[in-house]
Amino acid sequence: MGDEGSEHLVRPWQLPNYYYGAGVVGLHQEIEHFYNYILATPTELAMRAETVRRVKNLLLSLWPDACVEVFGSSRTDLFLPASDIDVVVIGYWGRTPLYDLEKELIARQVALQGSVCVLDKASVPVVKFTERESQIKFDISFNVDTGLKAAELINEFKHKYPEMPKLVMVLKQFLTMHSLNEVYTGGISSYGLTLMCISFLQQQIHMKKYKYKNKLGMLLLRFLDFYGRKFDYFKYGISVRGDGSNVERSQLQTALADYNWQSVLCIEDPITPTNDIGRSSYAALYVKEAFESAYLKLSKLVDSDSTKVVGSILGCIVDVPPDVLHYRQWVHRNFQHLSLRGNVSPKYKRWKHWYCNYDYQHNNNYNLEEFAENVQVDQDSTFAGPAIPAANTVPLGENGMSFKRYG
Repeated sequence: MGDEGSEHLVRPWQLPNYYYGAGVVGLHQEIEHFYNYILATPTELAMRAETVRRVKNLLLSLWPDACVEVFGSSRTDLFLPASDIDVVVIGYWGRTPLYDLEKELIARQVALQGSVCVLDKASVPVVKFTERESQIKFDISFNVDTGLKAAELINEFKHKYPEMPKLVMVLKQFLTMHSLNEVYTGGISSYGLTLMCISFLQQQIHMKKYKYKNKLGMLLLRFLDFYGRKFDYFKYGISVRGDGSNVERSQLQTALADYNWQSVLCIEDPITPTNDIGRSSYAALYVKEAFESAYLKLSKLVDSDSTKVVGSILGCIVDVPPDVLHYRQWVHRNFQHLSLRGNVSPKYKRWKHWYCNYDYQHNNNYNLEEFAENVQVDQDSTFAGPAIPAANTVPLGENGMSFKRYG
């Protein structure tokens, strides 16, 4: 490959000594490798589970009869390394105890100083804070169970459309880089983006005709083209109910509340059809422009002479910034002991998705299937952690770590 590309940089998801194909085939391969790279490692999963345990213990110490549940991307496994954790507290109060929680988070020094913020005027009132030990951001809401139902629905769609998680993770990273991933600043929520992706996939009636070796590349290009250049945001709304479709906004007007009808981006909530997920995304047209720009960059590269393209094709629209790389290194240095002792709640054990990626500087990415076949798992699919090297162990990777054979 030659003169064009992403500044000749090797991106952290690119495998060393791996030949990437030309054009859309290479893009497909990079999406696969980006997804494998960005998934949480065992240490990251263990640290997040331990952090949830601490926060849950605080909440239950305040309200012993309450029910505390994680929802959102942490429940669907569609979270980025620095993604926040959504928690809902179900209980009985005379008034929602937003400020009671704020007071306790500060008094018990659970939150980083100055990080607690109460959004009591939001459509879903929430307490936002950064947990002190892990530096993970939390959003805590009260008595709103729609998030739990939404997570169940997303997990069902993940099984129906196995390409969906890979596209969503790339697109989430893309929006994060452009600061268009937060609703309270006018961006699109993770839930809204996921619904856009599902609706798009529902309409790909010819998807089975895509070649496996370029399928993800073609889908990403078509998604960016569709929502960046072809979709009429002022005429249509987005729905995933039934077989999915772009519904004329006039058809949704009777169901949506009046204040919802003013939004640029209209996304019907499949859990609560009267709710418009996109109603607060006032920067939706900036998202449209970003998608269009990304499509033009990618399509130019995949159509270029492969001898003139150097470096990452996917890297022309997404990257992993240094602060995220440093955070992942910090997590591994300070919390690896949690994964080594198998301290991962069963709710967070997605061992079939776990892979070894401990050496970020040398970018050691390992084969997921090989890892899953050789890691020791108990009856509850519990990750047993690295074993003492012995005759029945299989070394994985250049860092010399090994895992007991299963069975």
